[in-house]
Amino acid sequence: MEALHTCHGRKLFSKYSLKGTPAVIFIAGLGDSCESWNEVQDQISQITSTYSYDRAGIGRSEAAPVPRTCRDLVEELSELLLRTPVEPPYILVGHSFGGLVARLFASRYPELALGIVLVDAVPEYKELAYEKMLPKKLIAGNRAYLENPMLNSEKIDKLQSYKEIVDHSLQSNIPLSIITRGLPDCDDEEWPHQEILQIEQRLQADFQRLSTASKLRIAGCSRHYVHHDEPEIVIEEIMLMLKGRDTSFIASSV
Repeated sequence: MEALHTCHGRKLFSKYSLKGTPAVIFIAGLGDSCESWNEVQDQISQITSTYSYDRAGIGRSEAAPVPRTCRDLVEELSELLLRTPVEPPYILVGHSFGGLVARLFASRYPELALGIVLVDAVPEYKELAYEKMLPKKLIAGNRAYLENPMLNSEKIDKLQSYKEIVDHSLQSNIPLSIITRGLPDCDDEEWPHQEILQIEQRLQADFQRLSTASKLRIAGCSRHYVHHDEPEIVIEEIMLMLKGRDTSFIASSV
């Protein structure tokens, strides 16, 4: 089913299915519409209720004043969910920056979160970690992308968003599955892709600290869009969480 709901005076598009609980909420990365989740959502919709949406200014949703922060995105999602028949509890599935939204949502509304699946999710302050590996000519652009909201596709204030994440970052017992890409991205020949991949994998492995019931999985044949390259891995992790049969959750760090 598709719907337009008015949220903070703006019409926002969402797509959902109703088939019991828990519902699986899909949260896209920066600049991506809910269509990014089509293959995975279609599969999970055969098992349980699902929900995906276009954030303000993306896809079929009306724009919002910018810049915005991760907390703004969480409040937007919370209000949208109140306006749909998709009932909690939720398993939150976040890709890239959507992983930050999933984490902050679960921190602010722990009673609604049954589990979290992070799909090559953004680590807070990753741009600062990149600087250790970047050639000098790329450092200024990388720092500008961190500090200037107007340079990213949704005009998100990254510095404030990262602070919001850190301020609400407490260990919980919410099941957490971390899926990390196994291949480097190759868009810019000057970018040290292999070194950046290693930084990302290390930072994402550190997400295990966020839950006493966490696990880490490397998607060996995937680049950043794991749910496109190896959708079966994302589907499997969601299914394991839904069925409660995953005995490999661990509380250790890599």
